[in-house]
Amino acid sequence: MGKVSSLKTIAQIQSEIKQGSYSVTQAVQDALQRIHDPEGQGKSTFISTDDQLALDIAKQQDHQKGQANAIGFGPLVGVTVSIKDLFDVEGQVTASGSVVLRQDPPALRDAEVVSLLREAGAIPVGRTTMTEFAYSGLGLNPHYGTPLNPFEREVGRIPGGSTSGGVISVTDGMATIAMGSDTGGSCRIPAALCGVVGFKSTAARYSQEGVLPLSRSLDSVGFIAPSVSCCVAVDQVLAKEDYWQKEISVKTPLQVGVLQNVVQEGLDEDVKNNFERVIEILKLQGVAMRSIQSPVIDRIIEIQGQPRIVSAEAYAQFEQTLQTKSEQMDPRIASRIIKGKDVSSAIYIRTLYERQTLIKRWHQEFLDDTVWIMPTVPMIAPRMSDLVVDDEYFRINGLMLRNPGLFNFLDACAISIPNHLLGHAPTGLMLVAPGGHDQQLLAIAQIIEQYLSV
Repeated sequence: MGKVSSLKTIAQIQSEIKQGSYSVTQAVQDALQRIHDPEGQGKSTFISTDDQLALDIAKQQDHQKGQANAIGFGPLVGVTVSIKDLFDVEGQVTASGSVVLRQDPPALRDAEVVSLLREAGAIPVGRTTMTEFAYSGLGLNPHYGTPLNPFEREVGRIPGGSTSGGVISVTDGMATIAMGSDTGGSCRIPAALCGVVGFKSTAARYSQEGVLPLSRSLDSVGFIAPSVSCCVAVDQVLAKEDYWQKEISVKTPLQVGVLQNVVQEGLDEDVKNNFERVIEILKLQGVAMRSIQSPVIDRIIEIQGQPRIVSAEAYAQFEQTLQTKSEQMDPRIASRIIKGKDVSSAIYIRTLYERQTLIKRWHQEFLDDTVWIMPTVPMIAPRMSDLVVDDEYFRINGLMLRNPGLFNFLDACAISIPNHLLGHAPTGLMLVAPGGHDQQLLAIAQIIEQYLSV
């Protein structure tokens, strides 16, 4: 079980660079070669690339390393990163996977998280495609193309979304890390479907300055990576608090809640078998588990909390675009946004108020649990050909968003880690914790990742 074995982690890349067996320039050249491989997925993965700038930064880092003999090695030196098309990058247009915003003026400065990545030594290689306006869990984009899932690529499976280009940039070695957003699962869904790690932070943990919103209440910044340790490394750079001074203690044996209601309904055979295997592995490792029936989760589904807020706020964000340029939009995305017009101000406000109450009640449900676990999504990646009919597209999209979206509503932190057998259809195990417990979640995810790799 576990991660894609051929992908290098940040620690492996930096170890090779420090030892002299690999250079930053080689790392960037390798990434760019894969991006521009005519037989690869680069054309539908990247909207634009920053080849020369990336190479210039790489050569500068190699020069500095030679001068300093690796003293002062930055936390993300040598790490290539792809940037989802909703983050501002100085001099580039932020269009959120659309064509209607592509004529907007270019950004005057980097989004704050992009700036922090650069300061830490990370090297952006380009902007990745995504579901238009980040409003789907499937990853299809009719404007720029849809990169194909690495599993059974010949049959054309979806990558998952909305961070579709980001996940393929990681699985195909075009970047080590993919920066993305997560409003209802946009990092965790593609990570689960493609066999890598996807992390969603507590919304306030990282700056969202310079990030084009879909839903200001539920948006969070996240990323996709080869391993949980890579997520820890990026979190240390992006977190607002002084991460470096904190010691994180994890109670052992782990106390884990296994959520039952809704999230385990309708699982396909691969997802069900892999989840049951995880339960057995954790039991063998001495993990204490209790079964959870959550009234809070039931209530969120009853009031359609997450979809109601997202549709209202998405409509507020893109109302003018819909009115003037709807014919240039993906019709499936436009039809979802327009539904926000039917959410009255009274319903919207009541939902926001109840959300705060439910978040408090959910924290109380946790008791002594360190995390809750469940399947990230209930099915493996469907084929593109399965989504031709609109009704099936929307049905499967709803299934993909069902489990992850609950925890955006609860302002949780959450992570999806691979739990499939190598060579088999990728599936994900989702770990969630109350908002503000990101570091503890990541520490526990590292432990569970190690259990699953044995």
